[in-house]
Amino acid sequence: MLKNETIDFLKNVPPFNLLPEEELEGIVEDVSLEYFPKGVNILTQGGAPSEFLYIIKRGGVRVYMTSETDEEINIDYRSEGEHFGLLSLVSGDLSRYNIMAFEDTISFLIPKEKLLAVLQRNQSVNEYFLKSFFISFIDKTREETQRKYSGLTGGDRALFTTPVGEGVRKKPITALESLGIRDAARRMAEHKISSLVIVNPTGVPVGIVTDRDLREKVVAKGLDLSHPVRMIMSSPLIKVDAEEYCFEALLKMMRYNIHHILVVESGRFKGILTNHDFMVLQGSSPMVLVKELENIQSLEDVRGTMPKIHKTVSTLLREGAKAHNVTGIITELTEKLLNRVIDLAERKSGSPPVNYSLFLFDEGGRRELTLNRAIRMGVVYEDTGSTQLIREAEAYFGDLKKVIDRTVASCGDPGGPDCLAAVNIMSFSDWKGKFDQWAATPGRRRIEVSYADMRPVRGDSETVENLRRSLLENMASRRTMMDVVILQTIENSPPLGFFRRFVVEKSGEHRSELNLYEKGIRPLVDAVRVFALQRGVENYSTWRRVVELKARYSFAHTEDIDHALEYLLTLLIHHQIEQIEKGLVPDNFINPEHLANLEKKTLKETFHLIATLYDLLEKSLSTEVVAK
Repeated sequence: MLKNETIDFLKNVPPFNLLPEEELEGIVEDVSLEYFPKGVNILTQGGAPSEFLYIIKRGGVRVYMTSETDEEINIDYRSEGEHFGLLSLVSGDLSRYNIMAFEDTISFLIPKEKLLAVLQRNQSVNEYFLKSFFISFIDKTREETQRKYSGLTGGDRALFTTPVGEGVRKKPITALESLGIRDAARRMAEHKISSLVIVNPTGVPVGIVTDRDLREKVVAKGLDLSHPVRMIMSSPLIKVDAEEYCFEALLKMMRYNIHHILVVESGRFKGILTNHDFMVLQGSSPMVLVKELENIQSLEDVRGTMPKIHKTVSTLLREGAKAHNVTGIITELTEKLLNRVIDLAERKSGSPPVNYSLFLFDEGGRRELTLNRAIRMGVVYEDTGSTQLIREAEAYFGDLKKVIDRTVASCGDPGGPDCLAAVNIMSFSDWKGKFDQWAATPGRRRIEVSYADMRPVRGDSETVENLRRSLLENMASRRTMMDVVILQTIENSPPLGFFRRFVVEKSGEHRSELNLYEKGIRPLVDAVRVFALQRGVENYSTWRRVVELKARYSFAHTEDIDHALEYLLTLLIHHQIEQIEKGLVPDNFINPEHLANLEKKTLKETFHLIATLYDLLEKSLSTEVVAK
């Protein structure tokens, strides 16, 4: 009777509902039923690992942890049909949480040996639990990082947990675009605000006027105060949705170098947020560092800037930022620094001999730089028939690269004197010819597919966009070119050998270590790029590509990719911050044997996911390539 009842129960509990009848019958032979009175601790934080997977039949448990100051932090509540004890059971590590029955609870107990045997035989069940591993490890890593630092308060994390809409506390003050400048200034003074949203006669926001506009466009230039305010407003407006977190709004403000951002809710104007609002919310803001970078007046003043960027990143990790948020901040700050250095270099050496645009590609193009930055940059200058101008341009931009390297090296960056991993300088026609040549003879030379991530950061953005569009069109129309890209991608095999052991460096400086970026992060990023290119997804960012692949194409592995990439980047950036704090040069190498059992298992499963993605890519090769 109990056996049949248990089978019927498990048939309705994921992932056991995926098992065949005979497998369920084998499980229940060793399943026991246990009663836990309200208030009893079933598992204890720091205690022995679980020997069972507990599945709640009736009642519920509270999952919580105790901080170093004896504060109880609630993690989760679980009830009928949910399970607990899995992580410490599989990893063999001490229990990370307290599990307490918050009401009288009855649970089925599946012994460790029985569960592991089921996972071994049933891939679908194993994959179900694997998703829990990714999510739990990421949460655990962030919690441990937060506990590592002292003085962390709830307010520190507000930037990452507060929706933008909650930060809007005042009714927005607006003015018609026909209003005079003098009256607009009076309205700002009357309401004690630093910005005024300008609307058209139908009430739709069309621009913004700030106190900076009044100083620089009116007072400094002696503009007639009777002119309409639309003459000095900034447009178009940068907006953020009320449901997005404040951190996303802050990133946009950094990206567009603005200090005010409009908040919209269900398509309607809700209010405005300023950098000051974020400082009140958080206590400090990366925008302060952006302001410092803007105010640098000489190349010598750049010294000591990089440690401030490192401190900002360390603070963000302490406050619980996700890895892709952190790489976004690193990229934005590096880009601001790069542009400021170029401003100062041009001021010193004069304007370039030809008009040009500058772009980042690969990690920088995707806004995914880590602290071991290898900035890959390109310069495209306007076509000219003058051989003399071409020589001058190549010399000018070659010298500019040296100035950037020398300056960044002097600003306290432990990454060394050569921060630019690549800088290619060509005219528009030469760039276009390079991409066309890849398309015409794809098998004769290596295709730098990371140029598909090229993003303009200085000069005429349309020039860079035209180049990128040319490359994407070539890939879309030339099947053989895409085949070569796929073959290049799957060459970089994940570092797992026989018996699922890690393949590490055998000798040298990084003996017994593996390159987490090149062997873990890059394969995921490259695979996602190919899947996106095959389907016409034009986003730069890996995360945005994943979101679009899921939304538009119901791509099956997007959730796993998201968790895996977040896990690897989290692991890498923590490693790099620790190296910097020890005065070391940040690198991409980790020793997998220094990881906990669960972390090693998660890393192996991540590499297994890469192998699965590679299988999909290989199956998408054209028939001619497969036949060869």
